[in-house]
Amino acid sequence: MSFEDNKDAVESVYEKMIGNLPPELSGDKYYQYFYNLLETGVNYCKFYSSKLVKSIDEEWVNAIEEAMPALQKVVLNPRKFIEEEREVVNAAMARNTTPESIRHLMQHSNLIDKVNPDGTVIPNRILNVFREESWNTYENRFVYTLILELQRFINKRFDIIFDDSKDERGTFFEMESLVDNYTEVIDYKLEIKIREKQTEIDNEEENAGIFTRISKLHRQINDLASSGFATIMQRYPVVRHPIVKTNAIGKNINYMACHKLWNYIHTYDRVGYKVDMVKREPVITREFERDIYNSFLWDYFMLRNFMEETEELYTDRPKRQKEITVKYIRQVLDEIIRGLDMSDADVRKLIMNELSNLQLKYRADRLYEKALERRNQERKNKKSAGKLRKRKLRK
Repeated sequence: MSFEDNKDAVESVYEKMIGNLPPELSGDKYYQYFYNLLETGVNYCKFYSSKLVKSIDEEWVNAIEEAMPALQKVVLNPRKFIEEEREVVNAAMARNTTPESIRHLMQHSNLIDKVNPDGTVIPNRILNVFREESWNTYENRFVYTLILELQRFINKRFDIIFDDSKDERGTFFEMESLVDNYTEVIDYKLEIKIREKQTEIDNEEENAGIFTRISKLHRQINDLASSGFATIMQRYPVVRHPIVKTNAIGKNINYMACHKLWNYIHTYDRVGYKVDMVKREPVITREFERDIYNSFLWDYFMLRNFMEETEELYTDRPKRQKEITVKYIRQVLDEIIRGLDMSDADVRKLIMNELSNLQLKYRADRLYEKALERRNQERKNKKSAGKLRKRKLRK
């Protein structure tokens, strides 16, 4: 099941649970009493979601893919030369006798053991010239070393990427409430952490292209490292950086591509992927807040129901007024913006205009109230002065 399918299933279950709440609960006096206490109590909520996104750097993949055909051609058609070994050995151990061996024997009579009457020369030692095809060229050793370097380079990143490439999603919710119920104090704490990991299927679907390419390179380079060419070249020493530009490396198009790749992997010092932590702190809407409070009340009523002794609770108390906080304003604005089909600029203009109008109205109301208070005060003062004069006249 994909992430989206799982989300749809959760929404379906959630709607069924909310839909099964008794409709008469909203008119219950006991419920309304406690909801008001909770709503106006001391509540702390923290809610955020995070996603760990790992993206693979395609630069090194592109560089190796570009050079791989040239590397494969060089391995299939390595440079060869005839290697000649010249060694004076016992005549019985000589593999073959060449004209050069005869000339060498004529020049070194000390190697002749005896000469038979029929002219046959019997040497005790003779020059042995052995020729064989050899792959021990600098270019071949360079290509073999490049294969080994590439194998380490790719395998290290292949293991890291395929082991740790799954994006992680997480949600955290924390609530602390302190409710004064006149006769009792309710201290409520709730903490939930949800850590969701992608399945292998989800991960493959999202990164199918780059994963397929890296897997192909991983297979190709390991095939080259176990090829007949590599097996033969194991007996020869590897080369070191920097590479000597021989005629073949400097002019042959395939060796030039290999040399370019060599320089690239020796200057590439990155891991091969990057990690971004995307964190969101959604606004706790009033609808969400209502469900949170209902969860609190559910737990409270459940516990009270199983208590052996409970004191009688008086609900005929005045309702507490909810404090207008920044959180409450954000909730109201969130609901307004969700219901508007307007651009950000228009919404901002609308809110600023309405805010200005309300502030002007508030100031006018305050001025009117102050003027009314002054007038009432003046009337009281006049009445007090009139009463005082009447008392004086009576005296």
